[in-house]
Amino acid sequence: MKRGLIAGSVSLLALLLVAPGAQAGSQLRHFQGDLSQVGAPPRDGGQIGFDVVFKNKRVAKRKFTPRQVVSVETEKMPLSCTNSPGQGGAEAILTTTIQTQVKVTKQPPPVARKPKANRYSFHFATGFSGFTGTFSGKIFKRQGRGRVVANGILRVDQLDFPGGPTNCSSSGPRGWSAFTT
Repeated sequence: MKRGLIAGSVSLLALLLVAPGAQAGSQLRHFQGDLSQVGAPPRDGGQIGFDVVFKNKRVAKRKFTPRQVVSVETEKMPLSCTNSPGQGGAEAILTTTIQTQVKVTKQPPPVARKPKANRYSFHFATGFSGFTGTFSGKIFKRQGRGRVVANGILRVDQLDFPGGPTNCSSSGPRGWSAFTT
């Protein structure tokens, strides 16, 4: 009886060691939203979209968390340009897609509070190559449940268009709020 129990235990252990482990899954989710309005009579501020890679530890868990922002796209974002001295100011429209590799990290709980049981809050921030500007935001679920949403700030400080206007900026930070599509 002992020999059978030992043989069974050894064969079960060997099966567990040889069987492949569950593989982690990943998803690419696209967020799309509007940029805040600009100007004295408010006018359309354009749109923003970005792609985020979500991963989980095991396929069976089905609990995906954001890990990396891989691209940022702007559409019809108005910029004000000061140009060179002697040239008048101008306005330009920024429509572009920028490839990034921004790590998304878990946001710490608020100061002097215990973390909530269902807390789902992550943040990211990056600068751009090719022009001076920043893109930052937070990916979260309200009350730790429901739909994944994101909000943050996009800022363009110094952008020169090839053969076009120069010294273009977003005239300060531009707020945005986005949802998965």
